[in-house]
Amino acid sequence: MNSFALARSHIQAARWSEAVQVCQAALADAPRDLDLLNLLGVALTSSGRVEDGMAALTAAVEIDPTHSGPLTNLAIALQMVGELDGAILRLRQLCVLDPSDALAFSRLGQIRLDQGDLDAAARLMKRAAQLAVRDISYWVGASFAMFHLGDAEGAEATVGNALRLFPDDGYANMFAATFALRRGDLDRATALIEKTQSADPASEDAAGIANRIRSYRAAVNAVPPPGEAAPGLVLRGPFDTISGYAHMGRRYIQTLREQDVPLNVIGLTGKERWAAEPLHVPVPARALVNIAIPIAVEKAPGLATVTYSMFEGTRIPPPWARHSESSDLVIVPTESSRLAWAAQGFPETRLRVCPLGVDAEQMARDISPIVLVSEGDRDVSSFRHRFLNVSDLIPRKNLAGLFRVWLRATRRTDDAVLILKTGRGKEKESEILRDLLKKSEAAVGRRFADAGRILLIDQMFDERQMAGLYAAATYYWSMSHGEGWDLPMSKAGAMGLGLIAPAHSAYLDYLNPSVARMIPATVAPARQPYVDAPYPPFFGLDWWQPDEDAAVAIVEAIVRDRDVALPDASGHLMANFTWGQATRKLRDILSAEGMMG
Repeated sequence: MNSFALARSHIQAARWSEAVQVCQAALADAPRDLDLLNLLGVALTSSGRVEDGMAALTAAVEIDPTHSGPLTNLAIALQMVGELDGAILRLRQLCVLDPSDALAFSRLGQIRLDQGDLDAAARLMKRAAQLAVRDISYWVGASFAMFHLGDAEGAEATVGNALRLFPDDGYANMFAATFALRRGDLDRATALIEKTQSADPASEDAAGIANRIRSYRAAVNAVPPPGEAAPGLVLRGPFDTISGYAHMGRRYIQTLREQDVPLNVIGLTGKERWAAEPLHVPVPARALVNIAIPIAVEKAPGLATVTYSMFEGTRIPPPWARHSESSDLVIVPTESSRLAWAAQGFPETRLRVCPLGVDAEQMARDISPIVLVSEGDRDVSSFRHRFLNVSDLIPRKNLAGLFRVWLRATRRTDDAVLILKTGRGKEKESEILRDLLKKSEAAVGRRFADAGRILLIDQMFDERQMAGLYAAATYYWSMSHGEGWDLPMSKAGAMGLGLIAPAHSAYLDYLNPSVARMIPATVAPARQPYVDAPYPPFFGLDWWQPDEDAAVAIVEAIVRDRDVALPDASGHLMANFTWGQATRKLRDILSAEGMMG
């Protein structure tokens, strides 16, 4: 067996180190053997040595820029390490060299999808499906992209093409079933999901869809005849996760129960579990309220479809507007979100504002501060000024701006600490945070070692621990580019922390200069920090840029003890934004539309 055949056999058996050894030995005698360089690149990349693998693949491409094998593998490696511009360049080369290369078009489409360019993604992935009509994965991928673009009919037709070719494919049937639920076609969804479960009886996703179908049928059967009372409500959402939407849903469930509203709760996926009490009980209702982004909304025949959602930019993405068209009513928590829907052309006659609560009832009782220790083993409670920020590690939260302001506004000798609670403790998140810290130092020209102390917290906390975290701080500070509500900010305010917030989006609905320090902001394109690239969920959209000079002045005044008495927002929030008030407002909106009562 020659070296090439031997190396390829090792690769096929996933014996990466053996393949590397064979390729390197053979290349010692033939350093420009393109096929061996290609196999070496694949083996190195697959074994985790991606940089070395890319070097071998690049050498192969330089020998023959028209050979599809090294070009394809180099594009895949570049995509793996996040060098998307390089991957796009190589994939475009492949598309030009061979316009029938379905894999190149599909991968290029996937990158565009990840970047948020949904138009390009749908076009490219549809092209891949047309080129490889017997490969169901391309049809499903194209359907997925088209659905995210907001072309629900096109997406359903595309996956329908796949089912005509592969009528028993479980995944395609399941995908098509979700489209049927978006339209409220329970019979079609049932037939499709039964095929999925026949092909894969153990599929949890299919079981979740089947559960939702049963829930919708029960809800539809409980709809009272015209003229009869319908005091209940069907509520759907991700209530057992840690997302903001889930928190919102749990509070509504709790408060609707307290107000004796008959309630039928349906999980977003159909796999959710309720520990406290059975909530999935059919009730006399006329509306299905989806607490979810528009793309996740489902319908049930005979029930009005309500979307309860929010957005953090100046206008919603065009696909959101297209998905929202199927809703009888869209409810948002703030005027900012209402304007975002209206700015994208959604009819204002079908928009309503219902502010959320701020956990005032929960926070009215005493909470013991959690014990925190900063670098040097100093008890955080010993700092005079304790700033808190709770954020996911996403560009919209603008932690880069927070870091830049902290570097500029504070000195090591200041009696101040910044407590940053981020993410969920995943390794990738730690890498993102380290990169942000490093780039922020370079941008300001100052080291964090010379600024006020920072305490980074990335482990998971339960609700009571989170309350203790808020109690350990004296101020809550956000530099966010945009918020649909900002539950941490409102919770902090309800607990009596001094608030520092940008003067934009949701903050303007429940804060003002009499109860918080407000940072001026201007509209700006939504970009990722320190790179000239759009933030994918906001592709082509704008958000807000807080004025960092103004923020520096605010933080400096606090840590230098020139601003010694930040206003207390708790009275204002607890008087005007309770979950009881939010729930009564929601009921009033639905009753006025004939959807409840």
